[in-house]
Amino acid sequence: MKIGCIDYLNCYPFYYHMLKEAPLAGIRVTRAYPEGLNRLMKEGRLALSPVSAAAYADLQTDAVLLPDFCLSSIGYVGSVILASHVPIEELHGRRVGISKASRTSQVLVKILLEGHYGVRPRYIQVPPRPCLQETDAALIIGNDAMVPLSEPIPYIYDIGDLWMRKTGHPVVFAVFAVNRTALRDHPGAIRSVIDSYRTSLDCLQTRRETVIRHARAAYPDIEYDIESYYRLLQFHFSDALKAALAYYFRAAAAQGLLAPVPALRFLNDDMAVIKYATTDPGENVYGYRKPDELAEG
Repeated sequence: MKIGCIDYLNCYPFYYHMLKEAPLAGIRVTRAYPEGLNRLMKEGRLALSPVSAAAYADLQTDAVLLPDFCLSSIGYVGSVILASHVPIEELHGRRVGISKASRTSQVLVKILLEGHYGVRPRYIQVPPRPCLQETDAALIIGNDAMVPLSEPIPYIYDIGDLWMRKTGHPVVFAVFAVNRTALRDHPGAIRSVIDSYRTSLDCLQTRRETVIRHARAAYPDIEYDIESYYRLLQFHFSDALKAALAYYFRAAAAQGLLAPVPALRFLNDDMAVIKYATTDPGENVYGYRKPDELAEG
């Protein structure tokens, strides 16, 4: 069975155990940028993988989500930035480089720029590590945001921080999706991967220095305090983060950036699917109430 792994530092804590301590028999790990994993999941070529949260809008009929795991930040994250030669308020009509590496961040930037700053730039495709001389601003994510930039840039905006300040919500950058056919055909293998993720995150808590040492060895070009970075990230998919993701999907659909997502479908502990409605803007700690969980129908 083939599973995916985002080839970024932020995803390493989920895979430490299966890569370094207890490989899973019959499980092959494919490493790629988020956009590559999104495509492989859409094509049915992976049984389970972390994907851009935005990709769930396209996967919602073919996949279900793991309810316990995500890649998120509550405010500042450090690995998703907009590097700009001019203040963000002056980007109207200017060239903003957008990498295809992660769809979630593309949508975040467009919602922020157009919906909250009232500017409509000219978006151009750039590689994950863009040449900043060719754009007025560029979105840089993941490991590429945690290495020295190719030139001094006067304005660096952290997208997690901007989103929190403008919307009051944290960002869920990635979720873990399971192909429905694989769930039917390989439930035991899916369970073993889920158990490995849990064990690996436990290792991050109980043997933190060991996990961080291996992460640093896996990504030696990153000039960043990995200990601090892992404390910024949220790996547990809390109810508040599910509500934040629901808000993101509503905002993206309202601007025509993603297809509507009326419900998130999760795999519960009994390997059954439950629905989590996204359409009720009630109250919770971030301004939205956890919608009711409904039996799959």
